[in-house]
Amino acid sequence: MAKKKVVKKAAKPAKPAKVSPRAAKKVAKTPRSVAKKKPVAAKTVPRKTAPKKSAPKKVVAPKRPAPVVTIARKPAPEPEPTQRKKGVRKATISSGVHDEKATRKLGRSRIPIDAPLDVVFQNDIQAREAFMFLGIHSIRDLEQFNPDDLVLRLTGPAKLTVGRIRKILAMNNRCLSNDEEFALEFQDLLSRPRE
Repeated sequence: MAKKKVVKKAAKPAKPAKVSPRAAKKVAKTPRSVAKKKPVAAKTVPRKTAPKKSAPKKVVAPKRPAPVVTIARKPAPEPEPTQRKKGVRKATISSGVHDEKATRKLGRSRIPIDAPLDVVFQNDIQAREAFMFLGIHSIRDLEQFNPDDLVLRLTGPAKLTVGRIRKILAMNNRCLSNDEEFALEFQDLLSRPRE
């Protein structure tokens, strides 16, 4: 909205006061040494003058711009719009650096790391026997193994035990079900002279 301009009006000259006849006589009697009051002059508003014309400006030819060398650059990848969940604070520098591909986390653990395995697996007798066989007693010890390593540790001794059983049966002319070929081969190996 445009503001209204306030224009000041020039003050009107003061009118001479009407002098009563008695006051006129008194003025006549006063000595001339007392100065008469002059009426206040009206303030004058300065006139606006036309702007002075300046000398004509010299025309300067524009400088030629230097040739621009363009280098092909890869376009910057557009940042993916992220939606901020309500009530979740943004990560700061002190909270750590996160990978671009965030993986799903398990969440907060429901059992402590030093919990005994007998308490956690109290309903699974076979698991407790396996832990006793491996010599593992706490969650901390168990989490150091990967699944394949546990299978090898548990099945390796079983395979060796089955092999010993087969050999002892073959030495006594016996075999497990559908295992006669192994028993015959093992008897041949035992009957060969050692070199």
